[in-house]
Amino acid sequence: MPTRTMNMTNHPIIPALALGLLFPTVVSAMPPGPPPHPVVEKLDRNQDGELSAREIKNASKALSKLDEDDDKALSSEEMRPEPPREERRGKRNDENQERPPGPPPSPLVSAIDTDGDGSLSEAEIAAAPESLLKLDTDGDGELSTEEAGLGRRQGPRGQGGPPQGGQGGPPPGGPRR
Repeated sequence: MPTRTMNMTNHPIIPALALGLLFPTVVSAMPPGPPPHPVVEKLDRNQDGELSAREIKNASKALSKLDEDDDKALSSEEMRPEPPREERRGKRNDENQERPPGPPPSPLVSAIDTDGDGSLSEAEIAAAPESLLKLDTDGDGELSTEEAGLGRRQGPRGQGGPPQGGQGGPPPGGPRR
């Protein structure tokens, strides 16, 4: 019986293994998406791109956690993302220690910022649950991905942002909460 030798370069498993070994390296080398808006990050506690009835109910309390100067309001500065870790650790000079420019306002922030001044007053924070419920077009007491205008999140802490075009669908794996 003739012996058959296997040519490793033509075997389909070899390229698949190579790709599997390289994929994590390629993914980790990709730059992260824009940071989530701090207001959205505080409101959407479980980072699923939706707001449950409980998250809406607790909106005022969640927003107050961003109030660094304890004036019961949120300035535009308090609503900007924190600088990247390497900047906070002092690896850069003091000129670069400022927070990066804020992301564009999300529909959630726009709904809460009723006067459109880019900051949240004490009254706007107190009225946040009612303001958010105005986005609830189906009246179920929650904000779906579409109602919240967030798109589906990809990865931890919203990295990757919404899919192309900014439109997200319901999360895979069944119905919403």
